[in-house]
Amino acid sequence: MSEQEHTEAVQSETPENKTPGKTESPAETSAETPVRAETQSDELNDGLNPLERRILALERRGFKHQGSKEKAIKALGFTPIAYYQMLNVMLDDERVREAAPRLVDALRARRDAD
Repeated sequence: MSEQEHTEAVQSETPENKTPGKTESPAETSAETPVRAETQSDELNDGLNPLERRILALERRGFKHQGSKEKAIKALGFTPIAYYQMLNVMLDDERVREAAPRLVDALRARRDAD
């Protein structure tokens, strides 16, 4: 193999952003990339917008104190009243139910128990 062929072979094996001599972490391997991309596409194809996803994520969290949850609600940019109005609308939306069936069923049961 000529020196030029050897150089081309090495360059084709080494990504441009890889530092020579650096070992790849498991997250950087090509075997992990399709899984990560597939997971991200599943999240994006659930039909929910980013705000709806953040609200569901907040509802999944456990809060020891009501004040802690209110702070998290305000961090989303809502007053507690506006947040719970939005959540109630979401609970009746089938897209949300399909994205998080167990969570939505639990929240509906809690809402309907009152």
